[in-house]
Amino acid sequence: MNGYMTALARYAQFTGRSRRLEYWSFVLVNGLIIAVLEILAFTTGFDSDTGFHGLGLVFMWIAGIYALAVLLPSLAVQWRRYQDIGWPGAVSIVGWFIPLLTFIVAFIPGNPGANQYGPDPKA
Repeated sequence: MNGYMTALARYAQFTGRSRRLEYWSFVLVNGLIIAVLEILAFTTGFDSDTGFHGLGLVFMWIAGIYALAVLLPSLAVQWRRYQDIGWPGAVSIVGWFIPLLTFIVAFIPGNPGANQYGPDPKA
């Protein structure tokens, strides 16, 4: 949870580096929150004929608003993750179209010591 809070605290910061722990904490907590909201939406107000209604519609709106609220920090933590391995953060844009690239980058250990993007976040 600490990595999630670190990523949120660095809301729109595209400079510096992010460890794998920060990246994965942020991705997994966001996924869990959105999954729970969508499960609540489907279980409290979904009809296959009419779609979402009542409380289900409220939960879908909350999930959508939350997803929009964490869009910028999601992009920023991904950008910093690329910089942690020594790649320009702009390469993360390719990862939006080829998600496998970002998935692979998420597992690569960061450069030990400082690199051109900042000090080692593990230090």
